Parts: sequence; C-alpha cells; structure tokens
Amino acid sequence: MTPRDGARISGHQYGAGGELCLEYRPDNWEPQFTGAMMIGSAYRLLSGESPSDGEVADVASAHRQTVAQEVRNTKLRLILNTTLLDILVEQPLLQAQPFTLDEHWFAKHWLAHPRRLGSPDAPPIWAAAPPLTEPRTREGFAIRLPDETNVPFEGSYAFLNTILTALNFAPALERMTASDAEMPLLLVHRGTARLYSLAQGTGSRAVYVYRTIVAPANEQRLSAEHGVLADQCVAIVGCGSVGSKIAATLTRAGVGTLVLVDGDLLLPGNLVRNELDWRAVGLNKPDALAARLDDINPSTKTIVRRLLLGGQESSASTDSALQQIGQCDLIIDATADAQIFNLCGSVACAERKPLIWAEVFAGGIGGMIARSRPDLDPPPYAARRQILRWCDDNGIPWTGGDGEQYSLQIDAEKPPLIADDADVSVIAAHAGRMAIDLLKGGATTFPNSAYAIGMAREWIFAAPFDTYPIDLVPEGQWGPDADENARDELGGLLREFFPKAEEAADEG
Repeated sequence: MTPRDGARISGHQYGAGGELCLEYRPDNWEPQFTGAMMIGSAYRLLSGESPSDGEVADVASAHRQTVAQEVRNTKLRLILNTTLLDILVEQPLLQAQPFTLDEHWFAKHWLAHPRRLGSPDAPPIWAAAPPLTEPRTREGFAIRLPDETNVPFEGSYAFLNTILTALNFAPALERMTASDAEMPLLLVHRGTARLYSLAQGTGSRAVYVYRTIVAPANEQRLSAEHGVLADQCVAIVGCGSVGSKIAATLTRAGVGTLVLVDGDLLLPGNLVRNELDWRAVGLNKPDALAARLDDINPSTKTIVRRLLLGGQESSASTDSALQQIGQCDLIIDATADAQIFNLCGSVACAERKPLIWAEVFAGGIGGMIARSRPDLDPPPYAARRQILRWCDDNGIPWTGGDGEQYSLQIDAEKPPLIADDADVSVIAAHAGRMAIDLLKGGATTFPNSAYAIGMAREWIFAAPFDTYPIDLVPEGQWGPDADENARDELGGLLREFFPKAEEAADEG
C-alpha cells in the first residue's frame, strides 16, 4: 500500500511515498492476505493516527527495527555510552552543565563522541579518554529538561532560544546571539539524549540534529586473561605485511606498549598485503603503522624507531635500538631476514626474553611460525638450526618460486615475494595468537614451539591447512654469549655489516 502522490501520510511508512507498514508487514504476497484485508489495515492505521479533525495520535508499533536500520539514512550521529546516559538522566533539572565532544568526518558522516561533562575548573562529572586522533573538539552545554516539555525532533533556533531564555543562562545566550563556532546543546528528556548543534553566525540560523546511538559501556569481548596485556611491552621488528598485521592484532588485544622498528618506506606496491592504506604511502612504515594503531586503540602506546637494523646506520643508533628491543617483554621478528633474525636472537638470548618469528613461503604455499622461550626452548640460534635441519630431513626438494621474503634492501635481481593478503594474514594471525598466548602466561595453548603451516598442495604439504608441528629439543644455554656459536656468528655478522671498520683495525 503506497500513496499515489508520493506523500508522507503516516508515521508507519517507509519514507515519503513509501509503503505503509501494516499489520501484515511487507510479506503480503501470501495468498491468504487479500486486497480487502490490506485496505482495511491501512484504514485502521490512518484513522488511528487521525481520530478526528486536527487531532493527532500515536499508533503502537509492533515493528521492531535494529539501531542500524533506524540510523542508516542519517548523516549526523552521536555515539553515547550507557554510563554517560545514566549520569545525564540524574542531573538536576534545567541546570546547564559544560559539555565537550570530539567529532570527525568519516565515510561522509559526522560522528560525535562525548569527552567530558562538567566545568573545566573542577573535577569532571564524567570524562573519557580521547577516542580520535585528530578530532574537531567542540564546547557546549548539557541540559536536562522536565518530562512535560514538548521537544520537537527537528531542532529550530526559536526552540533552543526559548529553552536558554527560560534558563537565563548568559554564556549560552551570548552564543545564541552571535558565535564564531558551532554550539552543541545536549538536551536530556524522558530518559533520552539528543544533540542539537547551532551553526556559527549571528541571529536566527540553522540547527543540526544528531541521531543518538546508545552504545553499551565497557562491553566485554575479550577474556579476563587479556587484562595482563596492558602492562606488557612488545617489540615488532619489521612493519611490513606480516609485522603490520601482528601489530594490529596485539593492539586490538590490549597490549600496552609496542616498539615498532623498521627502516623502510611504504610504497604503492606494499598495499596488496599491508595493514596500511593509500593515506600512508610515502611515510616511513613505523610512523604510518603507529598512526594506524592509534586509530584502533588510543590506549596502546607506540614507540617508533626508523632504523634499518643491519643496514648502514650509526653504531650508537643501532645499539640504542637493540637495548630498547631487549627491554621489551616479547620480541617479534617479522622480517624473514636471516641477518635481522641473528640480531634479534642475540638480544633475546642475552636479555633472556622470548622471541617469536614468522615468515610466508614464496608463492603463498604456506608459512612458518616459531617461538623461543628462555629455559623452555633452545635459544633462537639453536632453534633456527633445528628448524632448518627438520626441513632438510624431510628430503623433499623445495618447489616454490624464488623470491626475496621481506628484505629491507631493494635487490633488482631478486623478485618480490609472490603472496596475497590472505596468505600473509593466515601466518600473521597464527603468530599473533602465539604472541598473545605467551604474553598471558600460564599453561600454553601450543604444545609445540614451531609449526610449518600449509596453504596449498606444494612442497611437503598434502593440502591446504596441512600443518606440521616441529619438535625442538634442549640445546645450548640462555644468557649473554651462552650459545657456543653466538660469538663467532655475531662477529661474522658485524664484519659483514661494517667491513670498513675491520679494514681500519687491520691497518692500525
């Protein structure tokens, strides 16, 4: 049932000119629903809303819509949690309270988030941590109105002026007369809150009305064991495809601090499988990733080190970065670079800190994740040797294509790794789970400390999801220079990185 002239004739209608929401709903194509029944239902609806000339009444609705359905056509939205709403409905009547909100323009919508209720010169009645990184902060007032007040849905200058004049609230009345910024007014009425925003300018002017979305406060979607992550610090070495996704996972899980180490830039080609997007192209990866993580969880602190570990950097910068990495509760090597692994492994072993590393195999046929925990697993060097030995012992030649995994050096002779976002995401997700499991402490979910994970019928993998646990056996000691080969390996590594220094020493 629709009006011929395209008018809005009922509050129970899908927009101007739209269908009437009748007792039989839109599912009226069923044979038992006749045209006469539809006409009768429409008559009952319209006569119920207009029982006599000039009289308007509400007709109870049995139509239950989700919040998403109710707001889908609104461009101005206020996100209000239940804790603040409970406080607002208990405020004294007709007493204006200073009110601060943050707002941003996103996906062609204005989204407003309350920040503070109460005078800036006194402890707040309510306050929240800033949820946005670059908001438009606006100052206004919150007022609780008596239930008998008639509050129109469409705001108007005259209505707001009447409210503020009755209150005789000078600060707001001055801004009603003239203001060089929008003035938000949060009106609380009959248990609900609605945001009106008076445009900047002078005299009578536009008023914008926001649709309120009430969000549950502190809705728990993570286990209680995740609470310990807020006190943990994790170093992520390599902010490329795998590292960026692991960082996002740990940020969502509530890790308190992330040290992001990478010397590379984000280029357009990286976007096929990185957590970042076009807005970050041209930035150093750690800076771009830090901004992304701040958008996910502002409570997570990020420390950025724009450093090419193993590259041509000052020894002081490299030493400072390695010391900072060694102070973290967990080190994650997401570079798939043997030289960087050696540096991370040396720090982990010397500082007795756990190390997790991951890599995606060329062609996206699978990948590997592994961990090395002090006194529970062999030190990183020994663990890596055992994993390489396990690969050799399988006796199946490598069939994948060539490809530089995640090298920070651009080598024109080596093609980039061929793998898509889905391939990388699988390995990064497994590595993220292993990291969270380790940070939470207690009994581990993972019976093995290394896994080869298949995503295609290639090499040793019989099919996608074919997984090989790799047994690591005790070997070597944790602590400074505990690995019998560590000193020689590190010495060779330093000679490779700084050959000129060795030549100068020989000449001396």
